[in-house]
Amino acid sequence: MRILAITGGHSFDRHAFSDFLDALPGDITWREHPDADIDLDEIAEFDVSLHYDMPGTLPEPSEPPPSLQARLRAAPRSGHGYVVLHHAIASWANWDEWSEFVGGRYLYRPGTVRGVPRPDSGYRHAVRQRITVENHAHPVVAGVPPQFDLIDETYLCEIFEDSVVPLLRTDAPMTDDVHFSTALAMAGRRDEREGWRHEPGSSLIGWCRARGRSRLVYLQPGDTAATLASPHYRALVANSLRWAGHLA
Repeated sequence: MRILAITGGHSFDRHAFSDFLDALPGDITWREHPDADIDLDEIAEFDVSLHYDMPGTLPEPSEPPPSLQARLRAAPRSGHGYVVLHHAIASWANWDEWSEFVGGRYLYRPGTVRGVPRPDSGYRHAVRQRITVENHAHPVVAGVPPQFDLIDETYLCEIFEDSVVPLLRTDAPMTDDVHFSTALAMAGRRDEREGWRHEPGSSLIGWCRARGRSRLVYLQPGDTAATLASPHYRALVANSLRWAGHLA
């Protein structure tokens, strides 16, 4: 299995992520933006893209390069797989096609999602939570216990449950009284929620979907070195890569 791991656009623990990559199956090539911008001919050298990046967001939202747009639009025909981790759901803030591809959207400021006005999304670090496997028969969760515990960041964001196959849920509260406003953080008021309102969100934190021949898995956890080192998390990601790469 040939894997392209992509980072950039968001800070992360490089040592922990390197150890994490070393524990995964396959032949892994690690690239960072802007060197991760490759065309259709280059992407054909890989079976799966592993996204741990957050481009096109800061300091101001920007449009994705034409090469990435072409790769995503070609995926249903090419069969190229995608595994998207944690903050990568928040990539390309102004590009609707990315959120529809991944199956959810993180809003930095209030906006419109699928034609409906929505508040900015919320975040909270270091949340102690119990993860429950929802779809025990799926290859992505093979060998993973029915429940396991993590301490990791949670997102109160838009999740398109009608467009994905649920795999994992959290017991962490998905409410605005425990999360913080992203718009306030962008304005320099980090970890605040004054005046911010967001209705309760989905407990779904892991899902998969297929578009034509292409397969995608999204896993919301992945913020901390402890999560990246978790044997259950590593098993989930390894299974996801195999499934997205048509090897499971």
